[in-house]
Amino acid sequence: MARIAIYDPAGCCSTGVCDPGLSEEMAQFASAIDGLTKQGVEVERYELSSQPGAFAENPTVKGALDSDGVDCLPLVIVDGEIVSKGVYLSREDLSAKTGIEIAAGEASSCCGPSEDAAETKKPAEQSSCCG
Repeated sequence: MARIAIYDPAGCCSTGVCDPGLSEEMAQFASAIDGLTKQGVEVERYELSSQPGAFAENPTVKGALDSDGVDCLPLVIVDGEIVSKGVYLSREDLSAKTGIEIAAGEASSCCGPSEDAAETKKPAEQSSCCG
């Protein structure tokens, strides 16, 4: 099975979904990644400001950054090969680039539960990515 690594630009959390500039593309991408992991696909995510070593230590990523700067992020690598630079892929595009059919699912949220669920959960049960 394919091994996928995603190198995200600096943001609130590794999914990028907590970014104040949240976009529909970012949310769809996060949902697609969630679908892949639920199918047992190994997906690793790295965020530039919290894991700079992962960017510097990977020759493929370092080369992309050297040639394109941070505009190449997010960078999607499948089995060591860059398949996408600078865009959050749709479910269909990510499926095509990885060669894996991604099951549709609910949109995921990085920033904790909905308002209704938040009333019943303790703060420790909410996502830690948004503080």
